[in-house]
Amino acid sequence: MTALRTVTTIVALGMIGTFAGITTASAGGGCHEGATEGSGTRIEMIDACFTPSTLFAQPGETITFVNRDGFTHNVTANGWGNFEDLTTGDRYTTSFADDGVYAYACSIHPGMSGSIVIGEGASGADAAPLETRPVTASAVPASDGDGWIAAGAAGLLIGAAAGAGLARMRRRPTAA
Repeated sequence: MTALRTVTTIVALGMIGTFAGITTASAGGGCHEGATEGSGTRIEMIDACFTPSTLFAQPGETITFVNRDGFTHNVTANGWGNFEDLTTGDRYTTSFADDGVYAYACSIHPGMSGSIVIGEGASGADAAPLETRPVTASAVPASDGDGWIAAGAAGLLIGAAAGAGLARMRRRPTAA
């Protein structure tokens, strides 16, 4: 029975270690296919990306964020935003009265960010016009899935080592 318990412990710890590596989301300001720009009043959260990642709108227009992913996001920013969870299908709306560039991010998924350019994007009479440059996907290394394999292997090794250590501790004679 002791051998069965040891094997069960090793397998359980290995599984915990394996799944511990599956916690980060693949996200980025330029997202997976490069920065996207658009005009209008709607930003969708799709594949852990704000789409478009840069939205051009006019002062006073109502901007709507819609979560289309099967997991939770939020819209955080300095002085505005929705810090509450937005689950699948949830919406958040906001508007801006003044020209400017309003940056935001999802605090749940590091790197998932975007911006809203209102009007000319300038904030004040002396501000220079906004210049935008798309971020290309080539600036972000492509993932071929090796990270998942490495995380799984590391998890199994950690779990096996922890299980072996527990088994050794149980075999030691106790002082009477």
